[in-house]
Amino acid sequence: MILAQDARYVQFPNKRLMKLLVPLLVEQSILVAVSFIDAIMLSSIHQDAYSAISLVDMINLLVMQVFMAIGAGGAIVAAQLVGKKDRDGALNTANQTVMLVLAVSVTLAALTLVLNNRLLRFIYPSTSESIMGYARQYFALSAISYPAYALFNSGANLLYAQSNSRSSMVAAFSMNLIKVLLNLLFIRVFSLGVWGIGLATILSRVLGAYMVTRVLLDPHSQIHYRKPLNFKALLHFERRILKVAGPSGVENTLFLFGKLIIGTIIASLASNMIAANAAANTLSTLINIPCNALNLATITVVGQCIGAGLHNEAEYNAKRLLSMTFIAQFVMSGLLFIFVKPVVGILSLSADTAAITANILRVYCVLTIPFEPLAFGLPNSLRASGDNKYTMYSSILSMVVFRVGFSYMFVYGFNLGIHGIWYAMYFDWVSRSIFFVLRFRSGKWKKHSLV
Repeated sequence: MILAQDARYVQFPNKRLMKLLVPLLVEQSILVAVSFIDAIMLSSIHQDAYSAISLVDMINLLVMQVFMAIGAGGAIVAAQLVGKKDRDGALNTANQTVMLVLAVSVTLAALTLVLNNRLLRFIYPSTSESIMGYARQYFALSAISYPAYALFNSGANLLYAQSNSRSSMVAAFSMNLIKVLLNLLFIRVFSLGVWGIGLATILSRVLGAYMVTRVLLDPHSQIHYRKPLNFKALLHFERRILKVAGPSGVENTLFLFGKLIIGTIIASLASNMIAANAAANTLSTLINIPCNALNLATITVVGQCIGAGLHNEAEYNAKRLLSMTFIAQFVMSGLLFIFVKPVVGILSLSADTAAITANILRVYCVLTIPFEPLAFGLPNSLRASGDNKYTMYSSILSMVVFRVGFSYMFVYGFNLGIHGIWYAMYFDWVSRSIFFVLRFRSGKWKKHSLV
C-alpha cells in the first residue's frame, strides 16, 4: 500500500497525513484549474495577449519570489518550533514574517509600477508592439496585487506549518472561484480583455489575503498573529527566518532569473512558438497537481519531525512521500500522454501552434516521471531540515550550466527552436536529481536544525 505505516514512527500516522494531504490536493487542483480556465479565455481574446501574459508572468514570478521566500522561511522555522512545542516562539515568528513580507511586497509593487515600460523593454527588446501593449497593461495590474498575494501566500504557509491545510484550501477555493467568475464577467460580458484578467486577479487576491489573515488572527489557532500587528516586530527580528529565506530566496530568484534570461530567447522566436511554450507550460501543470501537494506536505512533515528531534522518522517520511510522488507522477503523465490532442484542442490555438504544443507535452510526459520528483520534491526534505545552502548551490550551478547554457546552444547552435528550451530543462532535471539524491543518501541533511 502507498500509505503503509511503519509502527516505529507515529508523528504522522496515515490518518493525520491524509488529513494534511487531501486539502492540499484539492487546493492544487483548484489552482491548476483556474490557470487552465485563464488560458482558455486568454487564447480566445488574442494569441498575442496569451503570449504577453506568459512573458510578464516570468517577471512576476521573479519579483514575487522575494516575499514568497520570506513566507516559506517563516513557515519552516514555525514548523520546527511547533515540533519542539515552542508555541511562543512560533507566534513571534508568525508576526515577524507577515510584517516583513508586507513591507517587501509593497516596496516591490511600487518599483514595478514606476519601472513598468522600461523593465519590459529592457528584458524583451525584440518583442512586437502588439504583444508589448498587452504586456504593459497586465504588468501594472499584476504589481497592484503583489501585497495581497504576499499576505495570502505567507499566511497559507503558516497554516501548512501547523497542519491546518483545510483553512488554506477553503481560502484558495474561494479566491480562485471568485477569480474565475470575475474573469467570465469582465472578459465575456464586459469584453475588458487583459484588463479583465488583471482586475479579477487583484480582487480575488484581496479576498484570499483577507480569509487567511482572518484565520491567523484567531488566538485559538496553534500559530496566529499577535495583536496589534505593527512593524515594531521587526526590531527584534528572528534571524532564523532569513537563514532559511536567504538561501531559498537566492536559489529561487536566480532560478527564475535564469528562466527570465531564457524568456528573452523565447521572445525572439516566432509568435506561434511563444504561444506554444505558454500553452505547454499551462497544460504541463495538470501532471503536477499531486506532486505539488506532496511537496508542500513534505515541508510540514519533515520540518516538524526535525524540530522534534526525530531524524529517523524525518527520513522515513521523506522517502514515504517521495514514493507517493513517483506513483502520482506516473499516473498523471500517462493520462496526459494518452489524451494530449483533445486537451490541447481545448485551447484556441492555430493548427501549427497546437501541433508544437502536443509534441512538447509528449516528451515532457515521459521524462517527468523519473526526474521531476527527485529534482523538485526531494530537495524540499533538505530545505525543511534547514539544509538550504546545499540546495541553493546545486540549483544555481545546474541552472546556469544546463538550463541557461544549453538553451542558448540548442536554440542558436542547433536551431531547435522552442524544443531546445525544453531539452535544456530536462538536462537540468537530471543534474539536480543527481545532486539531491547524493545529499539525501549521505544523511548530512539530518544534522541541520533551526531550533
